[in-house]
Amino acid sequence: MENYVAKHDKLVRHLQMNIESASRGYAKVTMPITENHKNGMGMAHGGAIFSLADVAFGAAANAGSETGVVSLSTTIEFLRPGKVSPLTAEARVVRAGQHILTYDVEVFDGSGALVAKCMSSGFLTDVPLPGVNPQ
Repeated sequence: MENYVAKHDKLVRHLQMNIESASRGYAKVTMPITENHKNGMGMAHGGAIFSLADVAFGAAANAGSETGVVSLSTTIEFLRPGKVSPLTAEARVVRAGQHILTYDVEVFDGSGALVAKCMSSGFLTDVPLPGVNPQ
């Protein structure tokens, strides 16, 4: 099944993200650092970094699901500036309860430097994902 987030999330396209892989419990998403992704100091904008981490979480949490997962909370620590393109976010499940899912997300720049760490939690709803056919 094509990843729901890759197919339907307009921000993914707008920020030129690419979902490299996504399965229940794991996702890897990349994004270039272009002039449109930079802050006034010429480094990756914190909002772009956060968006990348959030998309990685959403891609992993919604992969293989017939119902949607929505964010409950995300904490992020910006550890160093993102200077080298591309940025890569990897989301890994920490705990998958009946309704609450928790993921660690790490964001690296193209040099391999750890740029940010996130803890993201989501809620597994009973709302069907539009366009997803039950198997």
